[in-house]
Amino acid sequence: MENDEIKMVRNLRTSEKDGHTRLIFEPSVLEEAGFSISDRVNIRIEKTSIVVVRTEDEDADGVISRRMRAGWTQPRPFFDRANRNISKVLRARKRIDIVIKDGEIVVTQEQETFDVCFVSEDTYLRGHSLSKIRLFSLPSGAGMATSALVHGTGLYESVGGVDVSQQAIDTFRYNFTSGVTIWGDIKFISPVWINAADVCWISPDCTEYSLIGSRNIGTTSGLTPHYARLVWATGCQALIIEQVPSYYQTRSYHQLRSLLKAAGFVHWYETSLNSFDFGSVSSRPRGFAVATKEETDFMWPEIPQIPDRFRTTVGQVLGNEWESGGQWHKIQGSPIEKILQKNNITNNFKSTHTLVDLESTRINAILSSYRRTNVTSSYLRHPDGEHFRYFSSEELLRFMNIPSEFIFPECITETQRTQLVGQGVCGLLAQAISTNLAVAIMSKQVSATTTAPRQRNDDTALLMNKKGQLEFLF
Repeated sequence: MENDEIKMVRNLRTSEKDGHTRLIFEPSVLEEAGFSISDRVNIRIEKTSIVVVRTEDEDADGVISRRMRAGWTQPRPFFDRANRNISKVLRARKRIDIVIKDGEIVVTQEQETFDVCFVSEDTYLRGHSLSKIRLFSLPSGAGMATSALVHGTGLYESVGGVDVSQQAIDTFRYNFTSGVTIWGDIKFISPVWINAADVCWISPDCTEYSLIGSRNIGTTSGLTPHYARLVWATGCQALIIEQVPSYYQTRSYHQLRSLLKAAGFVHWYETSLNSFDFGSVSSRPRGFAVATKEETDFMWPEIPQIPDRFRTTVGQVLGNEWESGGQWHKIQGSPIEKILQKNNITNNFKSTHTLVDLESTRINAILSSYRRTNVTSSYLRHPDGEHFRYFSSEELLRFMNIPSEFIFPECITETQRTQLVGQGVCGLLAQAISTNLAVAIMSKQVSATTTAPRQRNDDTALLMNKKGQLEFLF
């Protein structure tokens, strides 16, 4: 099966119904294949797979049903079938790969014996059908970092991503239809579905590293080999890792770095940056690592010197519709009032920007738990001083400097949107770093075509900071 024809791969575990294997196609799967409610389908049972195709035949094997969920503006297609024929091919409570193509869905038993040490051949800057730098996102999230690189720089082209969240996959695929998007737990994703890429964007799970998270050290470190093997499968030449600064002190990061170094990523650059320092209203400290296989002249973006009087304000981001952007609540008697009344170090709202005004130039980092009122988030105070409101997901995207081309599909609720925004990365930083990386690898590629390649004698991994010194920054 050629990956060029594949739009998405869904990996999941089957269930059982009435003694038979139950096969379910969620709305996201059917919509990606182009199926609609009431479409007729034929179900072809083959030796090792099940093929579902759309048909106009009145004697079709089935009809796509409808499902309605809270928060959806309209019903979405749904398919649920369990019978003896399906059980002949698929076993209950076993993982399967659902391969989605245009007008066709192919279901096979999961490839359980894939090579965990598979390393694809190195790619080149240009693919056979794309002229931009090919980008693979791992995990993809909703695609805000991908949007910053694709829409923000104009230098990258998305060739796919992997994520376990349905809302994230729905949003990512809504914005990026090229390449193969893989929906499932990365522990079970076969490298056969991974498209070739030039650059990988990696945002490892941050629950165990963030001060906001549960800090259950080690709970996600088992994913590290899977991040590495999926990067290997792309054959990419460079990668960008984004996470909270404390992540880079963990065993998980050093394991990932070791595995990637073994695959040829021997040039490493690390730093810590805050989006506020680059002109964003939203403060979001993040650690970044860039790794390349070949030596390049990559440099971290220079932090601009922005006088306070020239900084963007909350009111400028919100525009003239600041008052109609959401429902206003009285501060008196609200959770906000209780937060403001707490007079201790951990709840000093003045220093954490819990309530901000139109003239404010800084808000707190946007969290996935933003809709739960807390001291570490920011809310807009009305000029009357008596009311406040939450920022909308659209406003939060603007605070995060995500390109306007990025939009949410209608099936994603407002609460889900704010959660996805809180899991994203500042567009300013992503654009600045990825542009510098693009310049470095483009320069290297063009130089290689015009001059004789230099022989590298030293294969020791190098860690370089902004001044060119060999040291760890964390």
